[in-house]
Amino acid sequence: MRYIILVKASKLSEAGEMPSEDMLGSQVTYHAELADKGILYDATGLKASSFGWRIHYSPEGERTMIPGPFPEADDLIAGYTIIRASSREEAIELTMRYPKPAFPGEAAEIEVREFFELDEFEQGPAVQQFREIGLIDRIAAAVLESRPDLGKATAPNGTVTILFTDIEGSTQLTEALGDREWMGLLREHNELIRRQMTEHSGFEVKSQGDGFMLAFPSAREALLCAIGIQRALAARTNSHELRVRIGLHTGEPVREADDFYGKAVILAARIAAEARGSEILVSSLVREITESMGQFSFEAPTDAELKGLSGMYRLSAVRWQA
Repeated sequence: MRYIILVKASKLSEAGEMPSEDMLGSQVTYHAELADKGILYDATGLKASSFGWRIHYSPEGERTMIPGPFPEADDLIAGYTIIRASSREEAIELTMRYPKPAFPGEAAEIEVREFFELDEFEQGPAVQQFREIGLIDRIAAAVLESRPDLGKATAPNGTVTILFTDIEGSTQLTEALGDREWMGLLREHNELIRRQMTEHSGFEVKSQGDGFMLAFPSAREALLCAIGIQRALAARTNSHELRVRIGLHTGEPVREADDFYGKAVILAARIAAEARGSEILVSSLVREITESMGQFSFEAPTDAELKGLSGMYRLSAVRWQA
């Protein structure tokens, strides 16, 4: 089950007051604990309502844009955290430990609401379309918005190799296992991904749900990480199979930042979305960089159309089985 923790706004947050280092530190500690347990789904703060607007719909459906700020601070939201919990009781216990989100001398309040899951709706074409909206695309969109500093993942020649992962069929696995067992499986998966990333000098750019975006200064190390992930998953003795699809591409963020975030990240995400089962797919550039090392073996390349991108792209599957 998923729950959203809504942090209520205050007069100071609406006035644009920024949180202190102590306030941020307690939030980071709490959210890091959730992330380590595989419970954290997403979290962020929101700017004051003066930066926002509302859309009012008349009974006839006419739309009117109403610019902020809005006077009723008690009804406004200053941030949110989305968690997964195996039960209402676990969610209550987790949220009771949420750090007080207030400036000195202020009272504070959070509100917790449970998400609808798609299985609770009447199953039809609309619900199926929602299921097909990809997690990888959501991670890529978040990265395009925030444009993180990838300096630590940049090679001397200015390139970064991007690796996306996603568990295939995670919704069906959750339904089959139940929330508690799924959460344990997800924690194992997250630990495995991060262990391989660390061993190969990678950098975690963004994780959400059961997907990751990682960055590497070396295409070789990125590919070794991908192979390490698949081999570690294949070696598991747990009865529940985890099929993770992986896609890689190399781009140049330092020299052409706009081009990198506009194309390279999207291309890596689309390549991962094209992979099936426990497949590692790489762009032609990643293959060109790594094949001459004599360390990797690839299937014959294929040409594919990628959603939202014009033209054809040559992709290669990696032969990763030991």
